[in-house]
Amino acid sequence: MTSAPSPQTALLVGAAGGILQDVADGLAAQGCQLILFDRDEARLEEMAARLRGRVDVETVVGDITKTAEAEQLLSGLQRKPSILINGVGGDTRVIPYAELDQQVFETSYLENVIGTFTAIKVLAPSMVEAGYGRIVNFASAGGRTYSHFNNAAYVAAKAAVIGMTKQIAYELAPTGVSVNVVAHGPIATARVAGAWERRDPAQKEAVLSKLPMRRMGTVHEAVGSVLYLASESAGFTTGSVIDINGGLYM
Repeated sequence: MTSAPSPQTALLVGAAGGILQDVADGLAAQGCQLILFDRDEARLEEMAARLRGRVDVETVVGDITKTAEAEQLLSGLQRKPSILINGVGGDTRVIPYAELDQQVFETSYLENVIGTFTAIKVLAPSMVEAGYGRIVNFASAGGRTYSHFNNAAYVAAKAAVIGMTKQIAYELAPTGVSVNVVAHGPIATARVAGAWERRDPAQKEAVLSKLPMRRMGTVHEAVGSVLYLASESAGFTTGSVIDINGGLYM
């Protein structure tokens, strides 16, 4: 087993998202250097300003769904990350199956599966060469079962992320690079909380009745599993799906 480099560098794809902003704080507290990748330049710079002074922070403005552009940006990184966290691909649109079309499926697959694969394809080889790496992909409780909050295209894409992760984890298992998935249930990020507030009381009660804990999770509760899978202690954990969902999927 190869030890983690010191200091470690973590690349967060979709860094400006609700959960990854708190993940960045947690990694910074551990002394990780950070590379923040997102298409929202203003929010990236806001994050970087908050984190600089604690750790080295680099920002990369790009869209992971624009594959050729993203590959070029990721290939050009001066620091090669030992931690990769793929957090792109949220969707709060409730669309009945009869109203879905091929474009929704293609977009969801591009955001969740192809985007995640692009980052792994570019960055995993340097981890393999170093003999150490941690890759954490974001799926969803929907990808494990079904969703009250999304649609069949999103659920299908998140299920594909889980399957892809397991295969890549198998291929990289002997190399010192672990690859895992966090499947969050309903977490009250700003986006999800906003969609939740637009629902009427009867719809809210119908959803909460399916949750054994009778509430949505907090962002703080969503972060710990990500930090564990990104840590050196997760070296014997690979191809796993960590479910954070208040008992929705048991």
